Amino acid sequence: MSVGAALFYIFIFPGLLFLLLWTFFIFYFARKTLAYVHKRVGPHFNGPAGSLQTVWDVFKLLTKESITPKSADPYLFNIIPILTPLVAALPVILIPWTPLINHGHGILDTNYGVLGLVVLIGVEPFLLFLTGFGSHNKYSFLGGMRILSQMISMEAPFFLAALSPALLFGSMNLYDIMYSNTYLTTLILLPGAIIFIIAMLGILEQPPFHIPDAEQEIVYGFYTEYAGTNYVLLKFAEFTEMLVVSAAAVTLFFGGYRGWGFDSFLWLFIKIVLLGILMVAIRASNPRLRLDQMLKFTWSWLTPLAILNLVWIIFAKLYILGV
Repeated sequence: MSVGAALFYIFIFPGLLFLLLWTFFIFYFARKTLAYVHKRVGPHFNGPAGSLQTVWDVFKLLTKESITPKSADPYLFNIIPILTPLVAALPVILIPWTPLINHGHGILDTNYGVLGLVVLIGVEPFLLFLTGFGSHNKYSFLGGMRILSQMISMEAPFFLAALSPALLFGSMNLYDIMYSNTYLTTLILLPGAIIFIIAMLGILEQPPFHIPDAEQEIVYGFYTEYAGTNYVLLKFAEFTEMLVVSAAAVTLFFGGYRGWGFDSFLWLFIKIVLLGILMVAIRASNPRLRLDQMLKFTWSWLTPLAILNLVWIIFAKLYILGV
């Protein structure tokens, strides 16, 4: 890889500029979609249809003072918001974004792409736990502990569901999985996709699993002591992880950038947006679960269903596909 190509990938696409534009887009998109579902106006005055409201909100936060509490660990408190978006962006190198990059493969072409995605996505919650631990605040610490308990419980069905396309196609290479997918295999993988999306909501701490930052119970969880630039960096990491996990779901189960008539990043983006609409619809129509309800649901239902799904994949591979 040339130096110019590496710099393009890091700073333009699918690097920093692309992730920033995604953050602005998804924040505005979620607010407008929620407003539509709830019969509200949403962002309206600044820019066409309120499109500049998110820009002003970000600049407002960036100009606020970032305060480090006296009781907090100053090094841990301030270094984690820098590390978190970097770690959240690491899986970007594994995902096949467009046929124009590396002949359609991910920037890093590896036969262990599925395993790499699961491992890199699983690191992020441990950093968020450290934000709560380093804040030396009981609400932040409780939020951090909730992240760990939620992540540990959701990791099992998340990994098992991600394993189902690898098991069906006999490869962990994301490019091979994407191009092996057909209409029939998409139907076979549909139960695994549903389990993956449910576990994805838990890993992203999205409703109805937004338990670690429950404002009514623990103020704002691990975010409680953060303001200004540090808060912006943490939210940037959240939206980056949302993009990465959604792109992983689309690549594993719905053909990635492949589409009718031609292959393009446009198809990948449309599929990610459709998944985003589903997530916003769930957010708008479901109350938050309690921690004990989430744990019971995950270990009593979601994980056993994920194991049964692997049995179904083996059956389908042998008796439907005849492989």
